[in-house]
Amino acid sequence: MRRTIFDLFAKSPFGPLQDHMAKVMDCVRQVPGLFRALEEGDEEKLKTLSEMVERAEFDADEIKNQIRSDLPSTIFTPVDRTDLLDILRFQDRISDAAEDVAVVLNMKSLPFPEEIRALFWNFMDQVMVTVEQYARINGELDELMEASYVGAEAGKVMEMITVLGEMEHETDQRQQTLLKKLLSMEKQLGALNIVLWMRVFQLGGDIANGAERTGNRVRLFLSK
Repeated sequence: MRRTIFDLFAKSPFGPLQDHMAKVMDCVRQVPGLFRALEEGDEEKLKTLSEMVERAEFDADEIKNQIRSDLPSTIFTPVDRTDLLDILRFQDRISDAAEDVAVVLNMKSLPFPEEIRALFWNFMDQVMVTVEQYARINGELDELMEASYVGAEAGKVMEMITVLGEMEHETDQRQQTLLKKLLSMEKQLGALNIVLWMRVFQLGGDIANGAERTGNRVRLFLSK
């Protein structure tokens, strides 16, 4: 018999959201590898990793759709249905951005000039640190419920969300530095490559921004 999301919600309102986030992270954690393949000029590896990203994003969507279809408005949980679906929606945007990175990198062979590599990896490292921070917050949701969303556990999660915001701000700062360097290389790279790299930077930023927005949605839920 098919185990439904309804069955999971009967045990924990956050279990399905954590299952979804696990798949989101399967998707996002492939992103640095995409750029390593680009840096190394390994088109076969880039293609293989892109397929892994696409597969993980599809799996995340499957869980998302099952949650939406199996969570009737009449289900009783200690968490409001709207709050659960809002967190799910924001988590979904993280994996969407990761998949879009793979799509852009497969549009054409992008040059990866030595002049931007150090700044780029500085930026990408911060993107990953930021999204991993939200993954840790997501992993605390069951403990948060057991603590009735108050006390030391709630304080711990709220502090983690504050740190998440600081991490995302640092990502923005590194992105701006990287973009400034990129734009100084317009004659060397050409307009099309500049546009595509700008899109890649934006999507990387969207991964971190999506993590922060999801964390803020958890903060809003806790403040009710």
